[in-house]
Amino acid sequence: MDPAAYKSMTGLMNKMPPQKPIPGESSEQDHDSDASKRPDTNWTVDSADISRGNLTMHTSPEDPRMSVGWKAAVERKAPGYTAIPWMTSSWQQPLMLDNWGEHQEKDSEATPRPLDHGTSNYPHPDLSLPHPSLSLDFRMSVKLNPRISVGSTPFGHRNWISFKGGSWSGSWGSGIVLPGGQDSQIIIPDGSARLETNYLLETYDNPPAHIVIKTHGWRTGPPHILAQLADPAVADNVDPNSYKFRLFIEMETGDERYKDKVNCGMWVGSGMRKGAEVIYDAYRLS
Repeated sequence: MDPAAYKSMTGLMNKMPPQKPIPGESSEQDHDSDASKRPDTNWTVDSADISRGNLTMHTSPEDPRMSVGWKAAVERKAPGYTAIPWMTSSWQQPLMLDNWGEHQEKDSEATPRPLDHGTSNYPHPDLSLPHPSLSLDFRMSVKLNPRISVGSTPFGHRNWISFKGGSWSGSWGSGIVLPGGQDSQIIIPDGSARLETNYLLETYDNPPAHIVIKTHGWRTGPPHILAQLADPAVADNVDPNSYKFRLFIEMETGDERYKDKVNCGMWVGSGMRKGAEVIYDAYRLS
């Protein structure tokens, strides 16, 4: 080829504006230049401990390439990470296969322990409230008719015991127990008795006042002691301290002489079974 023609063609090509590269495509010249480059020996491992290094050369710690894009003081946290005070530090970290063994070695407890709140849940610990007191208010004696067994019901074994009568006396009056009251008992498998009574008191006044009394409570104790109490022949010989006979008591009346003494009152009772008779002391809660 004529050297002059070659020179003129080369000058013409140099005057042409460069073409814009087509996205997604690279020229053969780019591939040739990339192939001629040496492989990049700088590397980064993205794990719980970030490390950087150079595979083929020694670099100075002051080299800016060694600290670009990361800081050792930054703590890496998984998304949604929240510190939980009762969990150990290792269990609060994101789960990674390379530190799974550390979880098993460091955490010997199968179940994390919750915080001991102590008295922190006690409402208004600095508030002082009035203390209730108990005072012996009256004694009750109720005579019983023979027990009628209703049998096993959905609530347990039901006994029905009607009252013959009785007497009572206390700080605010005295009188008798009118016949016709009843105790509807539920006996549970261990022999304990759930007691629920309704009966009517009559005062010795003239004319007498009438007071409705209701009680509910439990008679509990060792099974062999409760079996003796159910047998009138031996019930008198049972020590009342060998079992518990406890009652909640409430009363009501429309008589002007007694309504301020019994209405809205609260009592607790401690009693005993004495043959075909129940005796209890009632303590006013004030």
